This record gives sequence, C-alpha cells and structure tokens, in this order.
Amino acid sequence: MSQTEFAARIGVTGAAVSRWEAGDRNIPDSAIMNICREFGVDETWLRTGVGQMRAPPDRARELGALTARLLTESPESFRSALVTTLLRFDPDGPEWAALENIYEAVKAEMEKAPEP
Repeated sequence: MSQTEFAARIGVTGAAVSRWEAGDRNIPDSAIMNICREFGVDETWLRTGVGQMRAPPDRARELGALTARLLTESPESFRSALVTTLLRFDPDGPEWAALENIYEAVKAEMEKAPEP
C-alpha cells in the first residue's frame, strides 16, 4: 500500500504520512485512532509494540464494518437495500419486535429434535 493509499484510508494527506515517517512530526491521536479503526490494530500495540497487533473482536466494530461493506454495494443489491431498510427502523418500533418474533420462531424450529 502506498503512502497516498494509506493516507486516504485514515483521512489525512500523503504529505502528513511522509512527515510522520521522516520523524518530522508526531502522529496525532486522531490519526492513531483512525489507524486502529481502519486496520483493526490494537492501540497499545501501535503505540508501544506491547501485546497483540490485532485488537480483540468487538461486536460494535464488527457490525460497523459489515454495515459499511454492505452499504458500499450497489444500491440495487438486495443486501444493501435490506441493511438500509433495517437502519431506518425505529429501534423501539414494531418492525424490530416483528423481526425478533420471526427469529425466535426460526430458532425454536431449529432446536426441535428431528422426527424419526
């Protein structure tokens, strides 16, 4: 990955990355946070080299990445339309209750012992 590509991924200029690499400037905390978020890197490891490079899985991070990936698909795709629709539902609205009921029914059906 080039400096320009890396910079674009974390929302800075290529010149900023070049200055960091040359040691002319310190990396701001906001850039550190963007690097961690964008590349799934553990902040402590990035700053100190201690611990594991990859951050432990985080449900919110996983959902965010999945949602972002699905929303970048063509708007006509089923998955993109589904995610967009779900995101528009009121969290306390009847749509979520209906979906939860469907989920519970499917789960109960799957847990039934197979008939002989």
